[in-house]
Amino acid sequence: MKILKEGMCKRPIEAADLLERKGCDHFTLLENDVQISGRFYELWWYSYQDENHILAKGKQYPYFLHFFLLEAGDAFEANDFTTYIKTGELKAQQPNFFEEII
Repeated sequence: MKILKEGMCKRPIEAADLLERKGCDHFTLLENDVQISGRFYELWWYSYQDENHILAKGKQYPYFLHFFLLEAGDAFEANDFTTYIKTGELKAQQPNFFEEII
């Protein structure tokens, strides 16, 4: 997982509108009210150019935007974003190995 871009928007914006303008046709709201240090965020999954991404959008002015790329084998949880906001670092991903069942 890696950070693609961060920024803020000074006017209200709907995440679905933002993603549609970006050209994403597959997206879904994962979490609606993630609270971190008194601020609320929405967490969205979206597919862009055949890759999985996460958008974390602040729900209060200024509207913070955090874009993450999920690389092959990455898993994302709301706690990962909480850790990132508090520490400035992403949690190291552990590869998942599955045993083949015959």
